[in-house]
Amino acid sequence: MEAWAARQMLRVPDFVIGSPAYLRRWWIVPRNAHANVYLHQGLRDDDDRALHDHPWDNQSFLISGRYREITTEGAFVREAGSLVSRKASDAHRLELIDGAPFVSLFFTGPKVREWGFHCPNGWVDWRDFTAGAHGELVGRGCGE
Repeated sequence: MEAWAARQMLRVPDFVIGSPAYLRRWWIVPRNAHANVYLHQGLRDDDDRALHDHPWDNQSFLISGRYREITTEGAFVREAGSLVSRKASDAHRLELIDGAPFVSLFFTGPKVREWGFHCPNGWVDWRDFTAGAHGELVGRGCGE
């Protein structure tokens, strides 16, 4: 699986989040409204100002590397071979371990909601928390 992922990552990513990049994304199946499969390369920690959720139920299969997943239930180390299922509303954030990148397959179902961040004063829509047309830049956050 690692060799397959390495071959996929030879092409230019379909989407890059952050500047400098913190996540590079390749579309494994053509994007559609029903189900998607992305190859992710995590290069930096998620924004540490708040946990975030997603617009779809999802699963992550960690191909290589490892990370710490911070959730409302605690912190969990995910290692290569880990498969994690999440509801769209499940809040989390990912931290690299020792700064080492990871590679994962990320599976999504259909969009069921908007996504956002779980701030001390309540949920904040991604368009208000982040900056950039697609939320790819650091924005005002929780309003601190």
